Amino acid sequence: MKKISIILALGVVLCPLLLFAQGPDPILTHPEQVIQLLNRILNYVWTIMGIIVVMMLLYAGFTFVTAAGSDEKVENAKKMIKWALVGIVVMLLSGGIMLLIENFLRGA
Repeated sequence: MKKISIILALGVVLCPLLLFAQGPDPILTHPEQVIQLLNRILNYVWTIMGIIVVMMLLYAGFTFVTAAGSDEKVENAKKMIKWALVGIVVMLLSGGIMLLIENFLRGA
């Protein structure tokens, strides 16, 4: 049940990404249009990932503070913090990859 609710929530959040085809000129004919589209998508993904990372860090901090000496809860909180930091690294790497794609498409 939890997986289904996560999938439905992601579907609702990512649904606006399907609407990029609407507009005066939906055909990508120039590299600058591709770059703009990729930047839009990256901004949406960064927003969603940023919200998830902040929520993970808050929940991990809450779990850590309320562990009451339970080693299992403390370890779980540490793992969540570690994976939140991995998420931040992935976000930074995605920005670097986007810069590489932009340079490649512009021919720089």
